[in-house]
Amino acid sequence: MMNYRTDRSWERYDHSTRYLGCGSSTLSKAATMRHEEPPLIERGEGCRVWDCDGNEYIDFANALGPITLGHAVPEINDAIAAQLSLGIVFGRPHPLEGEVAELLCEAVPCAERVRFLKTGGEAIAACIKIARHATGRKRIVQSGYNGWINTLSRPEGFVPAGVAAASLSRGIPAEIAALHTSLPWADANAWERVFAEYGDEIAAVVVAANYAEIEKGHEFVPAIRRLTERHGTLLVFDEIVTGFRLARAGIQEYFGVVPDLAVFAKGMANGMPISAYLGKGDLIDSSKELGISSTFGGETLSLAAVKAVMAFYEKHDVISHLWETASAIWNGATELFRSAGLEIELRGAPVCPMLWFGDGVSSDTFFSAACRNGLLLYHVPYTTFSHRKADVAETLDRLASVVRQIS
Repeated sequence: MMNYRTDRSWERYDHSTRYLGCGSSTLSKAATMRHEEPPLIERGEGCRVWDCDGNEYIDFANALGPITLGHAVPEINDAIAAQLSLGIVFGRPHPLEGEVAELLCEAVPCAERVRFLKTGGEAIAACIKIARHATGRKRIVQSGYNGWINTLSRPEGFVPAGVAAASLSRGIPAEIAALHTSLPWADANAWERVFAEYGDEIAAVVVAANYAEIEKGHEFVPAIRRLTERHGTLLVFDEIVTGFRLARAGIQEYFGVVPDLAVFAKGMANGMPISAYLGKGDLIDSSKELGISSTFGGETLSLAAVKAVMAFYEKHDVISHLWETASAIWNGATELFRSAGLEIELRGAPVCPMLWFGDGVSSDTFFSAACRNGLLLYHVPYTTFSHRKADVAETLDRLASVVRQIS
C-alpha cells in the first residue's frame, strides 16, 4: 500500500488513552507497532474494514473470531434493527430467549437445556461452579485458552502481547490457584499422571482445542471423554471459537464426542455480545439454586442476531464455504512463503490456523508489511462467508507483495 499513513488513527488513539484504561477493553486488540498498524478501526463491510485515516484492509482479524459471516451482513443487521424497534430488554423473558434455546438444542449434540450470558469467560465460570456443585469436588483441569479465567492457573493458552505470562497469576490467592491445573492438548501421559494423583478430586475438565494441533483431537478428545467418565469428572467443551467455525456444533460435532456441558459465544451471533452455556438438563437447571444470573442474559438484540445467524447457516452452508475459502487462501499463502524461503507456516485447520514464525522471520515485520499492503491479520487469521473468490485472489496478490518486501 503506497503512502501508508495512520497519523489520524494514532492521534485519536493517543487521546483515548487519557481515559480508556490500557487503550482497549480487549488486551489482544491493543496495537503495539506504532504507525505500523492501525490502532483503531472505524467501520466494516463484508470482508473489509477501514481505519480512521481511510485505509482499507481485507480483514482476517474479524474481531478476534466473532465475525463468521462478515461485517454488516444485511440479514443479520435487519433482524437486529427489527427487534430494536420493539425493545431491548424487559422485566420478563422475551419469547426469543426460548426460541433460540430450542434452536441450539436442535443443533448441538450435548444440549438438553440452554442459558445465556454475555461473554465466553463468564459462561465457563458458570460451568465450573455447576461442576463443583454437581460433583462435590474442588479441582479443575483446563486445557487451552478459556479467556481471562485462565489466570486462575498457569497459562497454557494465548498470552496477550506485552504481558508477562508470570504476571497473569497476580491477584489470585495461592489457595485458589492450587485448585486449578492447566494441561497441554494431546499429551495423554500428562493427563493420566494428573488423574492418577487427583482423579477423585477433579470436578471438571474444561477443554478448548489447540488450533495448531487440532487434528490430534481425533484421538485425544475421545480419550479425555473416557478418562473423565472413569473418574466421575464432568467434561466441558469450550466451543467459543470452534463453534460455528470448525463445525456448527464445534469440536463435539467435528470429533463426534459429546461432553456434559459446553460454552458457545463468538460466531453464534456474528459479533453481537452473547454466550450460551448448555448441556445436560439437570446441570443447567441447577444454576438457579447456585444463583447464576445476569440482567442482560436475555437481551433481545443479540438473541435476534443468533436466530438470524442460525437461519443464515442453514440457508447458505456457511461451514463448507469457510473451509473451502480458508483452504484456498492459506494453501496459496503457504506456497508463497515456501517459494520465498520464508520460515512462516500456517498450522492446524484452515478455518482457525495458527501463524508460526521461524527464527529468520519477525512476526512484527510480517504483520506491519501486511498492514501496509491492506491486510489486517491476527495470529489466528480468520476467514468469513464474505470472503469470495475475488477476495481470495486479491489477498494472495497482496501477500505476494508482503513476501517480496520482507524477503
